[in-house]
Amino acid sequence: MDSRLMFLVLAGAMVALVLGVIVPIVGRGLRHDHAAGGARRRAALAVAAAVLGVPALAVGLYALRGDPGALDSERSALSEQLLEAGLPAEGEASGRLYVELERHLKIQPADVRAQVLKARLDMRAQRYPQAAAAFELAMAGRSKVANDPDVWVEYAEARGMAQGGVLAGAPLQLVQRALALDAGHAQALDLAGSAAWEVRDFAKAATYWKRLLEQIPAGTSRHSVLSAAIQRAEQRARLSLPSAP
Repeated sequence: MDSRLMFLVLAGAMVALVLGVIVPIVGRGLRHDHAAGGARRRAALAVAAAVLGVPALAVGLYALRGDPGALDSERSALSEQLLEAGLPAEGEASGRLYVELERHLKIQPADVRAQVLKARLDMRAQRYPQAAAAFELAMAGRSKVANDPDVWVEYAEARGMAQGGVLAGAPLQLVQRALALDAGHAQALDLAGSAAWEVRDFAKAATYWKRLLEQIPAGTSRHSVLSAAIQRAEQRARLSLPSAP
């Protein structure tokens, strides 16, 4: 059963129980004390209002300010699995998790961590449009995920792969969001340089890659490969400059 529906059913049962117990008692008290005047009658009504008001107020406040969906044990389990980072190994376990995620998100579509986990599974299975859609839903609201540059980069990669491996356009805008949160984000700098190369802005590509190169230890193969890419970008930038008058 939907956890929100379960919550409302339990809340209604609690109020009904209070009504069933308290109202007969109050009624008998009112009949017995009728001859004694209105003082006891008013006191009995005040007690009834207090007893009924407490659970009603609790239900109302929780419905307005609380999160009945948090009662769903699956939600916390999925969130914990994401926080622990890790995706299960490919295979039957991964497939079962994906099915559970889809079912869970039909009930709790606002669970952004579950949306991110689903997007990562879609990326691993090369379902790039579905991954991009899941990332978009996750990043649309105000949550901690929206302040995570790693997730913005993942979203950019999903959008890029969904449009045929091209980073220009929307993917680059997402990369820029990541860099706005962390100007030294290595993967974002790498993608930004690649996007600039795609549109033949070789000078900008070299600039991004130089910032990335500062983070890579000298003498490593990665340092050598990136240094060569920067040299090619700078050479093409010089060749593409307009001739002096």
